[in-house]
Amino acid sequence: MSRAAQGLRAWLMQRFTAIYLAVYFISVLFVYLRAGDWDYPAWRAWMGSPVMGVATVLFSVGLLLHVWVGVRDVLIDYIHVVWLRLLLMATTGLVLAASLLWVLRALGLAALAGGG
Repeated sequence: MSRAAQGLRAWLMQRFTAIYLAVYFISVLFVYLRAGDWDYPAWRAWMGSPVMGVATVLFSVGLLLHVWVGVRDVLIDYIHVVWLRLLLMATTGLVLAASLLWVLRALGLAALAGGG
């Protein structure tokens, strides 16, 4: 695969993840505003439902991919010292992976406590 095709793939990934992120955010905002008063048990049951759990995991993965592509491109374009660029990319990757694990843990606890 040529470098041009890799750039196109990154560009497409950012566009597709941005579309999913926007649709998810608008959907969640609509449900939240339509539901009226929320208390913690109701929110936890809603987030623990299988459909919402899968949608939120996909949102989290999409968000992390979107962030990864953006940060990676900025680092490649502006950090010219190779070891520093690799260190920053590795740090970014570890922070994003830890964030995904945290989201998965939170959704798992919500599903165990009161989901559908």
